[in-house]
Formats: sequence, structure tokens, C-alpha cells
Amino acid sequence: MNRRHDSSVQRQADAYTINQAADLLGADTDDVIDAAGLTLGELELGAVEIGLSVTDYRNVPVLRERDLAVIASRLDAQPYL
Repeated sequence: MNRRHDSSVQRQADAYTINQAADLLGADTDDVIDAAGLTLGELELGAVEIGLSVTDYRNVPVLRERDLAVIASRLDAQPYL
């Protein structure tokens, strides 16, 4: 019996990865993950679901542009716009 686990991590073509967000905001990737409210498990599952290794969780496109503004405010980072 195959059971599909639905990840709460949403992936979209127009989304940013953790690495991209960190670069745009000039922040550490772990800080971006924390500010986004994501868990390592969610990101690892998201990576596996799109065919990546669990260690590539920072390359899963999960953040929308509006998320970047929220993350920036939480990090007190300079807005990228």
C-alpha cells in the first residue's frame, strides 16, 4: 500500500530557494529557515519529493516574494528591492 505524505512545504516555479533568499537578503541560510518558520524535516521532505537528495533541502523552491519581505523584517535585513 502506497501512502503519500503531503508536505506542508509548497513548491512553485515562481518561488525562491533558501539559498536564493539568503543571497538576496544577505543572511545566513539557517537564519532564513528560522525566520520563514520552516522546519528541516519539511524542507528535506520537499527535496525528496522533487527528486533531490535530502541534503539539498536549501535548493527547494519554497518561498514566494511576499515571504521574502516578511523574512527580511524578521531578520531586520535590508530589503532587496
